[in-house]
Amino acid sequence: SDQEIATYVASGDPFDKAGSYAVQHAGFHPVDRIAGCYQNVVGLPLCHLCRRLLRAGVPVPTLPPSICYLDLGHPCAVALFEDGEPR
Repeated sequence: SDQEIATYVASGDPFDKAGSYAVQHAGFHPVDRIAGCYQNVVGLPLCHLCRRLLRAGVPVPTLPPSICYLDLGHPCAVALFEDGEPR
C-alpha cells in the first residue's frame, strides 16, 4: 500500500539498496513470491557465476555450496551442473 511504502521510505532503509529494498527485509514485503533464483534477487548468485566461469575454463578456487538453500530451505534448481548432479 502507499502507507507501507511511505513508512519504509521514512525508515531510511531503501537509501543503501540498489533496487531500493531488500527482499529479505523483515518488515517490508512488496513481493509476494519469487520465481527463479532467490540469490539473484538478494545479490550476486554465486552458483550461476561459478558455473559460467567453469564452463569458460576459468578455474574457481572455492565452489559455493552446491545446493543453495533459498528463502525457506528450498534447494536451488540452477545449482545442478550438466551431469545432473549437484556439485
